[in-house]
Amino acid sequence: MTSCYSEYLHTDYSIHHGACWNNDRTSTAFITSTLAYRPAKGIATFPGGGIPEYLMEDVGLYIYDTIKHDLHKVADFNDLAGFIGAWRSSWKTKIAYTDSLVYYFVQPVSDWSFYLQSIAKTEEDSTLVYDLKDKYSDPLVFNINTGNIHPVNSSVFISIYNKDREADFMNVHDMISGIPLSELGLHIKSIYPKPDKEYIEETIYLKNTSPVSRRAVIEQIISLLSEKEIMNLLDKMDNYENKLEGLEKQEYERNSKAVYEEISALLIR
Repeated sequence: MTSCYSEYLHTDYSIHHGACWNNDRTSTAFITSTLAYRPAKGIATFPGGGIPEYLMEDVGLYIYDTIKHDLHKVADFNDLAGFIGAWRSSWKTKIAYTDSLVYYFVQPVSDWSFYLQSIAKTEEDSTLVYDLKDKYSDPLVFNINTGNIHPVNSSVFISIYNKDREADFMNVHDMISGIPLSELGLHIKSIYPKPDKEYIEETIYLKNTSPVSRRAVIEQIISLLSEKEIMNLLDKMDNYENKLEGLEKQEYERNSKAVYEEISALLIR
């Protein structure tokens, strides 16, 4: 079955809409889906591209301090993600953030009855659906000072929720884009162990088409190399491009630009 999946790890993260500022707008709370998978290949891609082998499906609540530039994961919903998947489109989320309390409400987009009728195949599955429904039927609140999480009445959430406090989606995305992927749990060698050399070669030669995985390799593997070793990688990229011709050369030049620039930036740390 291993041969049914790509040797290249694809990773991705997506911030859910509805991120929320605290009172003085020095901190924002948001929910993020993080995934790592190996795409199907060969006969496994039929029909419709096939089903990937998911190695990580994580959905969590994060708080980002815009003054200290600190990111903290304060809650996860991986029991629910394990049942409905981590893709953002499967989730309904709302956040209210006031003082030291972060209120949040997470549920699947589909009604719970859908999972009972269409997904639950066994009595154990049905029990799991009922347990998840009970757990996520009410909003929850995270206390920053104590670290405690407990459910609250929906009326409390409604009284605190203020749509005007919502953070602009692209603003949050840009803030998080500079955070190391490891802080989002994307430790590629833990998720899918293999030699550094393989990760490096699939990155500099663009064999792995996942931009997030390429970035992870640069942050977590290439950044640990010596200046001489990094320069050697850039020479390899130049030599590889010079051996190509025509459209293939143009495509590599265009698609490798971001990788080349990120690796080059390591020389001026």
